[in-house]
Amino acid sequence: MDLVNIIYRYVNRFLNSEQLIEALENIDLKKFSEEEVNEIIKLKKDIKEIIKNIPCEIDEIEIQREKNINKFLKLFDKIKNNPKNDEKTKKFIDKKYDEFLKDKKEIRDCGPRYNKIFELLNNNSVYIKYCKNMNDLELLNFITQYISVPVPPLINQEVFNALVLAGIKEDKKEAIWRLAMTYHHRGKDFSKIIDYFIKVRDDYYLAELISGVHEDLDLDSIIDKVLKTNDLKFIKKVASTEYIEPIFTNEQKEKVKKFI
Repeated sequence: MDLVNIIYRYVNRFLNSEQLIEALENIDLKKFSEEEVNEIIKLKKDIKEIIKNIPCEIDEIEIQREKNINKFLKLFDKIKNNPKNDEKTKKFIDKKYDEFLKDKKEIRDCGPRYNKIFELLNNNSVYIKYCKNMNDLELLNFITQYISVPVPPLINQEVFNALVLAGIKEDKKEAIWRLAMTYHHRGKDFSKIIDYFIKVRDDYYLAELISGVHEDLDLDSIIDKVLKTNDLKFIKKVASTEYIEPIFTNEQKEKVKKFI
């Protein structure tokens, strides 16, 4: 798993090429077969050659990455001083804000160098082997190391649902929320996540999900599901979340007000 995590971090630009080499140098090769060790040694040699000969240039992914970070910083900055936040919410927001701020300052590979190393890593036989050996829970934990990444694993809706169910079984609300954030704008159906947060009456994660991926959601359906619970306390908590309130139309807000 060490190799898989290192490559995933580079592919999603959480490591630059120098940090990638350092991480690969620190892998415990005793965990691998002789053939795999030779493949890893060759991989390091090839990466060093790319670093030596191919430059970095700012690209669209790097520009978009910074835009996304700024978006989350602005969101968390807006809500972190809300006097209505309980202690759990304050800690969560402060932690995420600091993580995004640190991420923004990191130096990343991009352009020709990134593309060349990406191709090399993505086609590495040892990496592919260990990726395929992960079970659903391992894959969920692997994907959700970060809230959102530019290059998540390519999975279909069936696999996505299996990961959601694995998270529900272990009550991993944070991981399930991160999974949705990771696959925002990637054609995934988040209804199983919505249904789970409503079932366990988690107004906090439901509101965070709506705030983060509302373009991918059927808001009318969510409102109907929340009202169908007849849980007035839960309904009021969701309806009073100030940072999702602007997302709903006047008609949707009026429907909730009439019910309350």
